[in-house]
Amino acid sequence: MPHPDPVRLLSRRFLPYFLTQALGAFNDNAFRFSVMFMLTYRISTDESVNVDVLMNLAAGLFILPFLLFSPMAGHLTDRVDQARLARILKGTELALMCLAGVGFWLQSVPLLLALVFLMGTQSAWFGPLKYAIMPRHIPADHLMRANGWVTASTFVAILGGTLTGGLLAAAGEMAALWASLVVIAVAIAGVIAARLIPAAPALDTVSSPAGPIRSWYLNWRLLRRQPAALHQAMWLISWFWFVGAGYLTQFPRFSREWLGLGADGATGLLALFALSIGAGGLAVGYLSSGRPRLGLAPFASLGVAVAALDWYLAASVVGQSPSLLRIGLDIAATGFFAGMLVVPLYSYLQTRTTASRRARIIALLNVQNALAMVVSSLLGMVLFAWFDIQLPTFFLLFGGSGLLVSLMLWWKWRGLRPGSAGARGHP
Repeated sequence: MPHPDPVRLLSRRFLPYFLTQALGAFNDNAFRFSVMFMLTYRISTDESVNVDVLMNLAAGLFILPFLLFSPMAGHLTDRVDQARLARILKGTELALMCLAGVGFWLQSVPLLLALVFLMGTQSAWFGPLKYAIMPRHIPADHLMRANGWVTASTFVAILGGTLTGGLLAAAGEMAALWASLVVIAVAIAGVIAARLIPAAPALDTVSSPAGPIRSWYLNWRLLRRQPAALHQAMWLISWFWFVGAGYLTQFPRFSREWLGLGADGATGLLALFALSIGAGGLAVGYLSSGRPRLGLAPFASLGVAVAALDWYLAASVVGQSPSLLRIGLDIAATGFFAGMLVVPLYSYLQTRTTASRRARIIALLNVQNALAMVVSSLLGMVLFAWFDIQLPTFFLLFGGSGLLVSLMLWWKWRGLRPGSAGARGHP
């Protein structure tokens, strides 16, 4: 009798986890952008407040915990029941969101910024668990589909949380109340979903507890012993977040300055990009044989580069308005190829790491991803401030880096054949 597909949305082994991580991603962004919009449009009326400084501080406070605490979080995640840890972390999120309600009501900048840091810390602790627990309940030949759904839900949640944060912060005198109710309600739903995740007992019963500094040392020593193909998969995932962070940051400005679109139009392009990533992830998950391979990576990264080139050409036509349809297709193609790239990579990482050490490897990947997004932001500031580049050139440089990635992968994998000793771990 064939085994039922455990990735159907109503499966007990998938649905509670799926909802838990999706609701968490939504709340992260809804809360963070509620704070940032409120700082911009309401608290900024205080002339003693430097809004630009506060906005950058809020962004930095959210990403900093991923650099500080991810290794320790990965170390702990391998040593405890991961379903129980999920319930603890979701309970922590609920407590933080209740405090956020107080911060919104009082419009307390110090309290809200402190909570941004604490929510980043909660997310940093949940990050290793998010991908480490999936292979505990999902068979290996279904991981591609599961990761396709998780990738799609993550970007839909990012988009939904961002839009919700903006709408709540613009709700006038009722903004504080509505923002509080939404983030608390979503946190409660996450707590309920986490309670239904099946048990995932500890796999590492040997390692001793490790603090922030020792966990960094132990995890990096573990990473050095991993095969080269695993390192390549991790760097490719970080490249995905590097490019994605740069694109998402500049979409609103590009929509306004180059396409003449209002806020709704910019939102539409953001939605198109996010949904296209999800569509690419789902497509590769369902069209593949279920076995994650790195062989798609050179083609997917090349696809991102080709789309970036056509995007640049379409936006740089002299004397004509850029074709919205053509640029929309380029954005959709970029997202689709990016989704095709990242889903097999995460699946490969999950299947090629030892189960008792998987969370620690994913934790280090989260550190890399955080650094990639920081570098993306810094590079964007340098390109615009020092080199005075135009936005189409920015997208060409960021997306066009996919050509270098593709050539590098083909050069590294040249001559490798499936089944050969040198091809182990490669396509």
